[in-house]
Amino acid sequence: MGRLFSLEGLLRLRKLQEDQAAGQVSTARARAAAVAARKKFAENSLATLISPGIDSEQLRWTAAARASSASTLAELDALESEWALRMEDARQRHAAAHSKAVGLEKLEARHNAAVESESLHAEQVALDEISARAWRAARGERRS
Repeated sequence: MGRLFSLEGLLRLRKLQEDQAAGQVSTARARAAAVAARKKFAENSLATLISPGIDSEQLRWTAAARASSASTLAELDALESEWALRMEDARQRHAAAHSKAVGLEKLEARHNAAVESESLHAEQVALDEISARAWRAARGERRS
């Protein structure tokens, strides 16, 4: 059994942070898409409010509905901008968490390669010793 990677706990933490950041990106993306869908629905509703041949009462109601819809669209625009910023912030945090995890993963790979090399070297030394003993025994020599 080779030596354990001394930063294994930190690597697990970094991977958990990366996973959490990826989840935040996914959540922000889903919420931004939901806001965009609500905005599209409000725009479509606003576009269909005026119909020809309406009386003055219906025109007043239509004007009030348009004003309300315009206000809703403005709020949705602001919300859409906010979620775009949150999504970009989440992406940046994910990229930072990923780069931290990658650095530790590279250290772990180098550590594992060094441990494997040490193990192979020790095995080769043992095989060389066994071979040398067998060769000396075949020649009838004794080790001094």
